[in-house]
Amino acid sequence: MFPETSFGDVEHVSISPPGSPEEVRSPGPSGLVTGVPRAIRMAAPPTTWQKLSAEFLGTGFLVFIGAGSAAATGVIAAGTKAPFSLAELGMISFAFMLVIVGAVYAIGHISGGHINPAVTLSLAVSGKFSWREVPGYWAAQLAGAIAGAAAIYLTLGRVATVAAGGGVTAYNPATMGFGRGTLIEALGTFMLVFVIFGVIDHRAVPGWAPMAIGAIVFAVIIVVGPATGAAINPARYLGAVFMLKAFGGSVLWSQVPAYLIGDLVGGVLGGLAWAGIGRVRADASFTSLAPAEPVPGTERVPEGTS
Repeated sequence: MFPETSFGDVEHVSISPPGSPEEVRSPGPSGLVTGVPRAIRMAAPPTTWQKLSAEFLGTGFLVFIGAGSAAATGVIAAGTKAPFSLAELGMISFAFMLVIVGAVYAIGHISGGHINPAVTLSLAVSGKFSWREVPGYWAAQLAGAIAGAAAIYLTLGRVATVAAGGGVTAYNPATMGFGRGTLIEALGTFMLVFVIFGVIDHRAVPGWAPMAIGAIVFAVIIVVGPATGAAINPARYLGAVFMLKAFGGSVLWSQVPAYLIGDLVGGVLGGLAWAGIGRVRADASFTSLAPAEPVPGTERVPEGTS
């Protein structure tokens, strides 16, 4: 999703003894300036195991905090008997937003910060990611999701977590069919991937991608959550499902295809939709957020005059 560290991020400087005229005054801890000799500093590209480890941890964080917040809400509600309301839904959405922002900022420069098989597949389909790396990313994401879900049971307790549903998303089969559930999940994932493709484009305002991604997840969960639980992430869904089953909970296996198909297909369509409308024509002039240059033949009026 985000550019990984490459050999392009290399700073070539000479090596000089301390105290020499070429000594570098660089910031130290807490912003202190210390004298250090110049040295060659090279940023090597991340290795495969580093990228997969980053995806494992990032997805684990997502499931532990995101799905864990849903389970924790259920645990609290079991004790207080308070009905589920928009306030609880908002807190779950906010938990997902915050953990996504933190995780993507932390590992985006290492693995790209996909933490979602739908995102990885969408990037590969659009030519932005190597197909050769997809299986490894998917395996790391699923393993991380399972580990994150297991940590929920460790934290909240097996009995309470199982009773609260283990953070598993599901739709009500009495009021919603397979096709509608699939379509709703596809719609939510479409929006997520569409926004991701937009904010990682080189023309987007730099530095805000993790915030924008977290924000769209927050917004999608508010609307899609009451319908399907808003998994919008196959790894997040499967990790919670596998752990709920492992700890003796009841799983609606008939709904699994709806979430997998909806999330993967919706994500691919979202990526392709952005690629179609966001593509720059070869003859198009580049525009930015900077003020446009004045048209030739016109005179710029100085500020403070009229």
